[in-house]
Amino acid sequence: MRYVRPDYYDAFQCTAGSCPDTCCAGWQIRIDEKSLKRYSAMKGPFGSRLRNEIDWENRCFRQYQGKCSLLNEEGLCDLYQEGGGEKALCRTCHVFPRHAEEFQGVREYSLSLSCPEAAKQILVHPGPVRLLERKKPGVSQRWPGFDSGLFRVLAKARSLCFQILQNREKPWRLRAVMVLALAHDLQGRIRRNNYAAGEELFRRYKTEKAWSWFERKLRELEEREAFTGLRQDTLRHLLAILENLRPLREDWKPYLRGVLQAQARGERPGEQEAMRALFPDETAEQLMAYFVYVYFCGAVYDGNAWGKMKFAFASVICVRELLRGRWRQDPEGVSKEWAIRAACRYSREVEHLDENLLGMERMLGDEKQFSLERLFSAAGEGKR
Repeated sequence: MRYVRPDYYDAFQCTAGSCPDTCCAGWQIRIDEKSLKRYSAMKGPFGSRLRNEIDWENRCFRQYQGKCSLLNEEGLCDLYQEGGGEKALCRTCHVFPRHAEEFQGVREYSLSLSCPEAAKQILVHPGPVRLLERKKPGVSQRWPGFDSGLFRVLAKARSLCFQILQNREKPWRLRAVMVLALAHDLQGRIRRNNYAAGEELFRRYKTEKAWSWFERKLRELEEREAFTGLRQDTLRHLLAILENLRPLREDWKPYLRGVLQAQARGERPGEQEAMRALFPDETAEQLMAYFVYVYFCGAVYDGNAWGKMKFAFASVICVRELLRGRWRQDPEGVSKEWAIRAACRYSREVEHLDENLLGMERMLGDEKQFSLERLFSAAGEGKR
């Protein structure tokens, strides 16, 4: 069995009461079977209260005004304080924001971007993130129907994507279009079940010639007279996807409307310089590395590597544009910290509801609105 985790994973520590947000609001907190049995037998006044605060039919804690019923006025958990500390927590609360994704013979750990402290570690990581691996002896369980050949191809492609994304000698926009194109080209080979052709594809993308080719293509695109309009139209359609997702928090829709209104007003003087400072290439790199790591190999279950890469790229662009919209509303009041806030808000609304994750990937599947060329146009900052 192989275990994989990003190099910042073990350094995470919950900031508890000093956290600017709470992980106890905005979604249902599912309770595992073992914890349900324990809560049903808990004695005393708090045990009685606890049982009243559980929705036993749906196996989750009740919510009041969008928050877990056990969250007190200080933003702390009564179950933790009165029920016996960390051992009293259900599995969901115990592990969050940690997450594990299971594949045959591989378990991959990650931190959720929706947690402010985790997002800080992800976005301000001082260097290119490394994926750490360790092996534990034993026989890996066989998963019926699991396509091991496809998983190996996806894992190799992801590794190459990390190499491309983390080449800081190149601008991020060029790195982004290369990994988009790589996933696009790989999808055709997956569709034909021609996994062996992936090796030849990977060799091509490792060459300096590939960098030169994409640099020329991107420059030709940006020099077109219609480029600015194409870019703005693509950004508008990307943000429109967020409007069509199911909101998890009451403040999300008003926040998003403010961003869209600011977007409609157009670019402000000094905007490009400000955005390069607020959302530098290193931030975009770390953010896209996060989404590629967490989601790309999930294509082993549906064969949609192109869709997973589209989602990763679109997520970075949406976070960037949420930050841009906030800057347009209040240029003096926005700092680098707002990039973390934008990433957290985006993650909370998109990543924590399967309906939204699947819906976003489905809408990105519109090749008329989100073709490779259109996504290329969204990568940069436009003409200067």
